[in-house]
Amino acid sequence: MRTGIRLAILISVGALILASSLLFQATPPMKLGTNLWPGYEPLYVGREIGVLQENEVALVELLSASEVMRAFRNGAIDAAALTLDEVINLRVMGLEPVIVQVTNFSMGADVILARPGIVTLNDLRGKRVGVEATALGAYMLSRALEIHEMELADIKVVHLEVNEHVQAFQEGKVDALVTFDPVPQQIGPDQAVRLFDSSVIPGEIVDVLVVRKSVLEKRHKQVRYLINAWHQALAFIETQPARSARLMASRLKLPPADVEQSLGGLRLPGHQESIELFSGDVAPLQKQAERLADIMRANHLIDEVPDLSGLVYRRYPES
Repeated sequence: MRTGIRLAILISVGALILASSLLFQATPPMKLGTNLWPGYEPLYVGREIGVLQENEVALVELLSASEVMRAFRNGAIDAAALTLDEVINLRVMGLEPVIVQVTNFSMGADVILARPGIVTLNDLRGKRVGVEATALGAYMLSRALEIHEMELADIKVVHLEVNEHVQAFQEGKVDALVTFDPVPQQIGPDQAVRLFDSSVIPGEIVDVLVVRKSVLEKRHKQVRYLINAWHQALAFIETQPARSARLMASRLKLPPADVEQSLGGLRLPGHQESIELFSGDVAPLQKQAERLADIMRANHLIDEVPDLSGLVYRRYPES
C-alpha cells in the first residue's frame, strides 16, 4: 500500500518536473534578421564571444536589406536590423516595428561610386546607376540628386540587390552604384570614384534594431537581453579592437585593416548616448524619425507621413 502511494507520488513529482521543464523551454529564441553591414557586426562579435546566446536571440543572416524587410513583413523574423527610413516604410505599410537600439550613425560608409572618368554627380546624366530597391537606396539617391540640383529622370536607374553590386560594377552593367560598406572595399579604391557619401548628410542615415510590437509585449526579458548583449559587444570592440577586427573580417570578407577603416565611417553610440536618444518626454530619436519622415515625403519617397507613435522603446533606460 505504502509502496503504491510512494510510486504514485514519484510519478506525480516526475510529471511536474517534466511539465516545468517543458514550460521553461517553451519560449523560443527571438529571431533577428540582418544583412551584411559593418554597423551590425557587433551582433556577430557578441555571438562569437558568448554574450549573445542563440537560445535567447538567434541571428538570421540574409543577403540584403530587401530580404530583411520581406522577412519582417512576412513574419519570418521577430526583429530586424534596418535603417531608420526603412523602419518608417514599414510603418507606412501598416506594420508596427519598435526601435529598441540605435546601432550606428553613418558618417561616410554609405556611398555613391562611379567608374573612373566620371568626376562629379552631374556626370551621371544619362548614365546607368545601380541601386537596391529599398528605402535606403532611394533615400541616398534622392538626397544626392537634390543637393546637386538633379532629378531622377536625369539618370537610368538599374535595380540591383546589394549582393549583385560588385559583379554588376565589375562587368560594366552599371556606370555607378548607390551602395555601402563593404562593397567599396570589395571593388577596390583604385577601381571606383567616390561621388557622394553620407558624411554630406550627417545624422540622416541611422541604423537601428527593431522588434515587432506584439513580440516586444511578450518577450521583454529577451529584448533587455539583446540590448545588454549589444553594449557588452561594443565594450569588447573598444577594449580589443584588433581581435574584434579579425572576427569581423571573416564575415565581411575584408582584411582587418579595411574593417577598421570601414568602422571609421560610422559612429556607434555607447550606453549613455543610447539612453539619451531614448529619453525625455519626446525622445531625440523620435524627433529624428519625424524629421526624416518629413524629408522622405518632401522627396516623394512616401505619399504621407505614417503614424509614428510608439516608434521608440520607452523602457530603454531601465537597468
